[in-house]
Amino acid sequence: MFQLSLKRKIYLGFGIILMLVFGNALAVYFGSKRIAQVFDRMSEIEAINAVVLRLDRDVQELRLRADRFVYSGRESQSNAAKEIFERLRVNIDAATRQQTDPEMVTLFRQIDSRVTEYAKHFDAVIVERKIRQDLVEQQLPVLVRQIEQQMAGLSTWLNGAETTDQRLALVRSQSAFSKAEKLLLRYFENPDGELVESAVAEINDAVGQLAEIEGLQREVDAVVGAIREFESVGLRAVQATRSYLFLRNVVIAGEESEVSYYSAQLRSRAESRREFIASELAATSNRVGLFSWAIVVTAVGLSLLIATRLALAIVTPISDLTNTFERLSSGEVLSDVPGTRRKDEIGKMATAARIFSDQNLRTRELLEQSQQLGIELREQANLLQATNEELDSFAYVASHDLRSPLRGIKHLAQWIEEDVRGDLSSEGEVYLNNLKTRVGKLEVLLEDLLDFSRVGRIEPASETVAVESVLENIVDMVSNPNEIRIDWPGDLPEFETVRAPLEQVFMNLIGNAIKHNDKGPDGAVEVTWSAEGDRYEFAVQDNGPGIDAANFDRIFQMYQRVGDTSIEGSGMGLAIVKKQVEFFGGRIRVTSQIGQGTRFNFTWPCQLQTTPSEVVCGAV
Repeated sequence: MFQLSLKRKIYLGFGIILMLVFGNALAVYFGSKRIAQVFDRMSEIEAINAVVLRLDRDVQELRLRADRFVYSGRESQSNAAKEIFERLRVNIDAATRQQTDPEMVTLFRQIDSRVTEYAKHFDAVIVERKIRQDLVEQQLPVLVRQIEQQMAGLSTWLNGAETTDQRLALVRSQSAFSKAEKLLLRYFENPDGELVESAVAEINDAVGQLAEIEGLQREVDAVVGAIREFESVGLRAVQATRSYLFLRNVVIAGEESEVSYYSAQLRSRAESRREFIASELAATSNRVGLFSWAIVVTAVGLSLLIATRLALAIVTPISDLTNTFERLSSGEVLSDVPGTRRKDEIGKMATAARIFSDQNLRTRELLEQSQQLGIELREQANLLQATNEELDSFAYVASHDLRSPLRGIKHLAQWIEEDVRGDLSSEGEVYLNNLKTRVGKLEVLLEDLLDFSRVGRIEPASETVAVESVLENIVDMVSNPNEIRIDWPGDLPEFETVRAPLEQVFMNLIGNAIKHNDKGPDGAVEVTWSAEGDRYEFAVQDNGPGIDAANFDRIFQMYQRVGDTSIEGSGMGLAIVKKQVEFFGGRIRVTSQIGQGTRFNFTWPCQLQTTPSEVVCGAV
């Protein structure tokens, strides 16, 4: 009977679960797509509500601007109202083009027609308001001044009359006309029909009083004509006022009501559509949720079934193998591994465990050998360290203790020279000079050896060191018979370090560059620098004879000299430089070509007792 392997069983179970998950994903995808479409429709409704809200706001602002224009007559208010008309038309037109609902399109078009009528009526209000403004502010004041001047002329004529009745009649006429003027002005400020009737009565009274004046008929007729013209213009202004008030309070108010009505219809239609879409959204969400839950429950059930079958098939042998591997991981060596006779994946794992056990045995043997080698290496390291310490101590003691007898030999040679110089033969003088020269060389060798052994033994306090000051001191101290030029930039750093070791490094490098330079007065030494993280990198470059690359390692060894051996030196200078630089955690390297000069680069910490992550050279 065909039996599936564990791998195929697992793949089959995962395949079924993946199919269910894929089906759930499809359901969620199409459901989400449907929900997104519903949301898009909901967004359209919200956009319509926003448009309607803007329309209502614009209509309210339009009403405010119209009222302000009616009562103030300011052109800025009428211009603002026209801008609102234009904005309303643009918004309504844009909203109409975006609609797919015929009923909404019809409502927007009706609002557009009402707004158009509104604009026409408002234009009529502007015309009537301007007519009224011209009559009240231009024509009526001119007529008033004309009538007052004519009445003043009559008063002058009547001052010489024998009877006072005519003068009283003129005064009463002037009073009546003044009252009529004030009544009309009050009407224009607060329109009231009774004020107009009273003004007309006062005008008639003024004309009647003028009729009682005799002897000046032509002048009286002129005044009466002017008063009647004033009455005509005033009534025309009243008519214009009533006309634009009628347009504003009746006609335009009706248009506003129409617009508000259609806006309410739009809101109602949008709200009904929103409720319908909301119910459709809820139904779609419920369907997607139920379908997803059904698939999830099915997937969970199948997963539990598959997991149970797989557990029964592999849990026990896997548990045995797990225990086996735990024992193997602790380093144990097993004589027997369960499951090695099986032919399936578990059998392969058991075989791997068998190999693991054999490897543990081999690892244990190697570990024992490694431990033995480690012990031997530690012993050798301790021995090497002790040897190095003995060598350092010997170098220090030798260089220090040999100086006293050597100094005695030097003094002895000086005494001999002082006491018997004239008695020595020429050969004896040569021997004496050779003795003094070799004692001097031996002193230099011992001094360099002592300096080498002192590196790392003395820990002087750090201080703020200006590199430029160090170089200036070196230039003053170093022997430079050929006057070789020594240059450095003006921005050399100033930092916290131990001065003496740094000065010794620069002294040895610059001194070597001067001693070995073969260019005479054309010789040059240049010091440069750069910041590299937590360290400064300095370079000493010369244009001397150069160094063969085969000698790069040799020049840093004790008592090793290359190049012209006739030049005085001990061969310890670069060894001391290397030891000083490495003691402070730096590194030194050399680059050179024969005949093209030599360049030494070394690094130096910009602050002592720090880790590289704590300091950045040049940071504030």
